[in-house]
Amino acid sequence: MCRVLCACETERGGSFLQCCYEEILRPLPRPLCYRTLEGAVDTATALLKLQWDHIFFTGSVSVGKIVARAAAENLTPVTLELGGKCPVIVDENTNIDTAAKRIIWGKCVNAGQTCIAPDYVYCHKNQMSTLIDRMRQHIKDMYGEDPEQSDCFARVINKIHYNRLKALLSDGTVTVGGETNDETCYIAPTILTNPVLDSKLMSDEIFGPILPILEYEDINSVLKFVRSRQKPLVCYLFSNSAKLLTR
Repeated sequence: MCRVLCACETERGGSFLQCCYEEILRPLPRPLCYRTLEGAVDTATALLKLQWDHIFFTGSVSVGKIVARAAAENLTPVTLELGGKCPVIVDENTNIDTAAKRIIWGKCVNAGQTCIAPDYVYCHKNQMSTLIDRMRQHIKDMYGEDPEQSDCFARVINKIHYNRLKALLSDGTVTVGGETNDETCYIAPTILTNPVLDSKLMSDEIFGPILPILEYEDINSVLKFVRSRQKPLVCYLFSNSAKLLTR
């Protein structure tokens, strides 16, 4: 069985895939069974017109729909690993410092450019200010006073996504971070409060180091909001309440 791996849209994505091929696939006993392709939309469109035994796609929901439609033309089985807005719920009854540390770590790995990064946080109103204070401190603990100077904090993959993320900063109130650098595609670990619910910040997957936080009093309203959206890859809950954990 032969396999074709295609990295589209970004030059860096293709270069990374080529490195994976050289270091991981080429040394395998049958390297000719693997091929890598770099390209943009035209390349992916051409590949989707071919007859495959199976298609595996990881990426956005919008592109996933295109892949599924194309696969249906040839009745090709398809596996879609799509991004989504992974919610975090921070209950009043939990260790706030632990929650803050884990949320910041998950959000800032690769500058938030992972499929299971926390996308937005609902925090009980009695813990809201404490959570933000602890998050601010953990950002300093992990990346220093100036994360831009840290060797451990990544940059946004390209200008397209950098500009998209930078525009999202206006969809809420910058409470922590917010600094940007157009030349290096740097966006600081940023916490936004009072996010606009019908904005792109709260409707599209963020996929970057920007974290909107909302407060709540009634957990039922939070669950209703989360369930009204597309299913996320993961939902994070910080709570010591056995009753809440089983809902």
